Amino acid sequence: MTDPKTNSEEPVFPDLMAGHQARIIGYIRTMIPDIHAAKDVLQETNMTLLRKSRDFEMGSNFTAWAFRIAYFEVLAWRRNKGRERLQFSNELVESLSQTGEHFGESYDSRLDALKTCLDKLPERQRLIVQRHYLNGTPVQEIAREMDFKPNAASQLLHRARLSLFQCINQLTGRHS
Repeated sequence: MTDPKTNSEEPVFPDLMAGHQARIIGYIRTMIPDIHAAKDVLQETNMTLLRKSRDFEMGSNFTAWAFRIAYFEVLAWRRNKGRERLQFSNELVESLSQTGEHFGESYDSRLDALKTCLDKLPERQRLIVQRHYLNGTPVQEIAREMDFKPNAASQLLHRARLSLFQCINQLTGRHS
């Protein structure tokens, strides 16, 4: 998009934010597995990004800046959820944060590989992955809807994840 003030092709701040939403939610999900909570944190992150947009220097690394803000929003969310029984230590959250930042560097190629690999999955595996990870549907509910036993649905999801992991690593040249 052309910036009318400068007549350049540099992206404007809202375009940067919009183009990075999948990366930011992915990064948040490395620290908060619950999709609904992660979406709440994403909203808080977006509000903070907008509030601090004047602090961002165009041309610098937007992803790193947004990830840092998201990290602090995750910490704030954790403080507010401190009454819950299951809590990760701050050290673990920091470690997950660093892992998410590392994977952010290869995000685009891995996302392209994921799309290709999802298309290669058998239909039932693709359906269970989409229902569980995109819609946040619990495996037990998916099992009922697909007329499976919960264990069979869990096994199908496990095999799908393993296939995706192997396919993505093969397409991106990573070996684990």
